[in-house]
Amino acid sequence: MSEAHPPSSAEGTNRSAERVGRNDATFREANERVQSVASMGTSIEHIPFICECAEEDCTAIVRLSLDEYEDVRAQPTHFLNAPGHEVAAGPHGEVVERHERYVVVRKLGRAAEIAEALDPRRTS
Repeated sequence: MSEAHPPSSAEGTNRSAERVGRNDATFREANERVQSVASMGTSIEHIPFICECAEEDCTAIVRLSLDEYEDVRAQPTHFLNAPGHEVAAGPHGEVVERHERYVVVRKLGRAAEIAEALDPRRTS
């Protein structure tokens, strides 16, 4: 999937909350590794992160500064999405921020619970 072909809203409504939460958490985990490497020192202003939408086959790249990424990660239920990809979450997510290069989607209900439980930064 590319940024030019976001998932349809009909697809988003058919996904279970568990599937949405787990899929987004998988992409977030990959982005945590990207962030870790990038924070070691880079001259790149906007780091290429993977879209964290609920579409399992998404390969869209979303470019954020490290500060922007940290702003998204401040909440364990927030995920970065390529513009238009927010529909993949269906009723299990809502847009809380819109930016030119990305949107921030907050997971809701059971999807939020799963996202929080799978947060690699979670301290228990």
